Amino acid sequence: MSKTAVRRVLFRSFWAVIGLVIAVSLFKLAFTGSTQDTDGAPLTPTGQIPPEEVVAEKGTISNSLTIDGTIVIDKPVSAASPVTGVLAHKYAETGTKVRKGEKLFQVRTEDQPAEESVEEPVEESADKPGTADEARGDGDGEDAPVEPTTPTPVYHWYTVVAPATGIAGNYATEMMGEVAEDGVVVSIRPTTFHAVGAISPLDRYRLAGSPEEATVTIEGGPKPFTCTRLSIGDAATETITSDMPEGEMMEEESGGGESGAGSRISCLVPQNVTVFDGLTMTMDIDAGESEGEVVTIPVTAVTGLVGEGSVWVVGEDGTPTEQPVKLGVTDGKIVEVTSGLKAGDSVLRYVPGSKESGGTGDEMAEKMPVEEM
Repeated sequence: MSKTAVRRVLFRSFWAVIGLVIAVSLFKLAFTGSTQDTDGAPLTPTGQIPPEEVVAEKGTISNSLTIDGTIVIDKPVSAASPVTGVLAHKYAETGTKVRKGEKLFQVRTEDQPAEESVEEPVEESADKPGTADEARGDGDGEDAPVEPTTPTPVYHWYTVVAPATGIAGNYATEMMGEVAEDGVVVSIRPTTFHAVGAISPLDRYRLAGSPEEATVTIEGGPKPFTCTRLSIGDAATETITSDMPEGEMMEEESGGGESGAGSRISCLVPQNVTVFDGLTMTMDIDAGESEGEVVTIPVTAVTGLVGEGSVWVVGEDGTPTEQPVKLGVTDGKIVEVTSGLKAGDSVLRYVPGSKESGGTGDEMAEKMPVEEM
């Protein structure tokens, strides 16, 4: 046999042995697994995932919130009659622009006085000549008829002023028509607009400093402008109207969708800015920023994000310990730690027991069903 043939046989045998070793190793891993760690000690399943750590760092936080929304015209304001009566006068006709506090209309009420009683003529003594005949009338023996008197009604006028600045709408009745107490006589359609959006409950914490204005941008509209009187929640709902389609309103009231899960936020559009009802807009709110570089950690590492909270500091032996901290500005992703932590400290990235942390081994054991013996 030639040397070339011998080398070929040895080469094939060498690779066959290597393949056999690999196959045996894979078989062992597949059906037996590893039972020892790198130190040779047997491995024991614990059901726990090693917690992830993060280091507190120096950084700058800018708490700027962007909200999408719509330009909405303010809802009409009703002017009601304070009494039951008739519409006696219109100071502002339909379509007239009025200012808040100007005279709008007048209501007249009428009081009927009680009828005065007429006393019967008294027949005086015959000792006084002529008095008896005068009392009887013409002297023909019959009493003179007494003319009935019609009571004069007493009128009262009540002037109602415009509850808001805007355009007077259609009156509910014609002149001298009846109006009821607390009944709406006319509505004022304001010419003011609000920028309205929806804010999630968690983002409301970011506005704890109560900013008073926002910057509104309308794509294809006027240049970005500042709107004032920023209101959140119930105050915003009372200030503006919702001219959404009926389907969207039902979704919001039922709690469905993103807007239904949060609160309304609105601000007043300046009078000198031309806008229209239904325009889409973006509202940018500057809610403050940190002064220079501050100690920051992810918000997932903190329980409680308003004023005070707690983090879990990892010691040199790897054991996490709860540490109270004081908090400052947050942008929704990272939060400023004003005291209780310094740059370089290691903390757990996720609060123990949270969904992101996966929970502890004990918590998982409690969640597992227990079989009855």
